[in-house]
This record gives sequence, structure tokens and C-alpha cells, in this order.
Amino acid sequence: MYRIEKLNKSHFYLKAIGDFPPPLAKKFVAEFKKLTLSIKEDLRVIVDISDAILLNINSIELILDLLKDNNQKLYKSAFIISNNPPLSQEFKYLFEKAQSEKRKLVHSLEEAKQWIEIENINIK
Repeated sequence: MYRIEKLNKSHFYLKAIGDFPPPLAKKFVAEFKKLTLSIKEDLRVIVDISDAILLNINSIELILDLLKDNNQKLYKSAFIISNNPPLSQEFKYLFEKAQSEKRKLVHSLEEAKQWIEIENINIK
């Protein structure tokens, strides 16, 4: 399961809960692309996967393609991973395949907000 929260015109909070099978990953990618279609620059994204479990490799590939597609308009993105070693390994793999200094693995929402420079926005 996932939730996409639009914080303002180009800032998003994405929350993943549980597992993320390929059909759900495809739905997520389509929804996110639709929401960000008109954004040309300054895309800032927090991806909170602190409550997620292992991802299917096909889901990882779909997310990888999404990251690569959005790299030109991305300002910064932060991925929250807390105390989930298997998931941390999956995302390290993902980051190696879609390298960018615009993306960072973090351990808390506050650290994520600081990285993408939106400290003043409240996220519930």
C-alpha cells in the first residue's frame, strides 16, 4: 500500500506500507507521473519506506526507471529507511543503478525535510 501527498506544487511526500508488488508499483508509477507531468524543475520528494517490507525485484526496476525519468526535474529526494537491513540493501542496489547526488538515504523524517530544504512544512 502507498500514499502520495502533494505538499505544494512541486513537493511530495510518498509513504509505502507493507509490501510493494509489481502491479501496485505500476499503479504508483502511473499516478506519480500524472501528478508530476507539469513540473519542469524543483521537484522535491520524500519517500518514506520506514514501514515497508521487502520489495520485489521487478518493483525495484519500475522505481529505478521512474527515478531515471525524473532526474532532470529533480532538485533533491530523500529516502527514509529506519532499521530495516534487507530493505536498506535493496535501496543501496537501487541507488547504485540510478546514481545521483540529488538522492540521499536518511533515517528520519526531520533529516529528510532538512535534506530537501522543506523544514517549515508539516507532514503528518
